[in-house]
Amino acid sequence: MEHSWIGNEFIEVVERVLTSPTRVVWAGDYADSEPGSPSNLFNKAKTATKITTPDEIPVGRYVINHDKRVYVDKTTVVANASGFAMHPLPVLTAEGNGRGGGDLRQESTTGNYALVGTWARARITVADTVPNGYRGLEFDLIEHW
Repeated sequence: MEHSWIGNEFIEVVERVLTSPTRVVWAGDYADSEPGSPSNLFNKAKTATKITTPDEIPVGRYVINHDKRVYVDKTTVVANASGFAMHPLPVLTAEGNGRGGGDLRQESTTGNYALVGTWARARITVADTVPNGYRGLEFDLIEHW
């Protein structure tokens, strides 16, 4: 949760890459090992090729799950008392949440905690328009400090 807020620069870089449906998982350091491997995606990513994204690519309004045909409108996400609105992308695509010290905890939230991780490994885009026939998903999670 250290970076999982709307407006965070790291998340905005990831959003800029998601211009076509891409499988996304926010793999924490405590995620399960990958099948046939003693390592998890968090550890495997340490040796992955880094990409760069031009800053001029705009960040879209909608986080879209093409496998479930649903989307979240980031402008409807409610901020907590400190003014921080939880970003749906890392929360919905999380794997290994609840196993580390900086993770999102149900006892410190209101809203539908059951959403956490339900989009992990789904094909996601971030855009300013939603495909026809997709339905909106209420992302009502608020973390209280």
